[in-house]
Amino acid sequence: MIVRTDAVVLRAIEYGETSLIVTLFTRRHGQVTVMAKGARRPKSRFGSALQPMGYVQVVYYYKPGRGLQTLKESAHVQVLHGIAADIGKITVGLRLVELVRALTEDEEEHLLLFNLLIQALLCLDDATERADNVLPHFQLRLAAVLGFSPDVQRDDVLALPDEGGVLALDTGAVLSLNAAPKSGARAGRQALRAFAVFARADLDTAMRMTLTDELRGEVQRLVDAYLRYHVEDAFPDRVRKVAGQLALPTQKEASS
Repeated sequence: MIVRTDAVVLRAIEYGETSLIVTLFTRRHGQVTVMAKGARRPKSRFGSALQPMGYVQVVYYYKPGRGLQTLKESAHVQVLHGIAADIGKITVGLRLVELVRALTEDEEEHLLLFNLLIQALLCLDDATERADNVLPHFQLRLAAVLGFSPDVQRDDVLALPDEGGVLALDTGAVLSLNAAPKSGARAGRQALRAFAVFARADLDTAMRMTLTDELRGEVQRLVDAYLRYHVEDAFPDRVRKVAGQLALPTQKEASS
């Protein structure tokens, strides 16, 4: 069967001298891996459409149960120039596709998640400030799609004292320090309130939040801890670690 569908490129790895094995997150069949024969040739018919984070339309030969499909055509639906020109946006975008690749199954349709991923990438591409806000918002929406949406209650968040509280990792509830959940992550009041906004607000609202670098790091640690608790060893961390390593020389120069 020949399938034509929109897709996001999750990963592309070299195969042989001229080809690529490409993992796509498709509107029709979820995560699909395809062989793009000759994709690395200078005049390849696939052009530049098979780079990670690419928002593309593809045509491939699909056979149910076959692990590797054959790609016939690919073309950009929209070129994300804003992401490509900014190393910070590239890092966030790679984190988005890394999460989707790690936490979804092959050929399992996820139309809601597909639309969320497109929304996040387009927002990231257009953002002129606070681009990092895209990641925690997407992560908590991903948690909801996978069935473990944080149980954040407005009254609990408003009642937090100055000394902060605890995020219950099993439920995502925001609790006082006296609650002492079985598995919890302690955080300041501002970080827990920001977590609640990312968990409940729409993306436009989340993008209006201004966070200091310190507060952003605290919120991101909460979000990562919540996802890691629920998906355990499936939680991917390669992009974050590589980004941290690349940042080390700059940090050393700044301190010297």
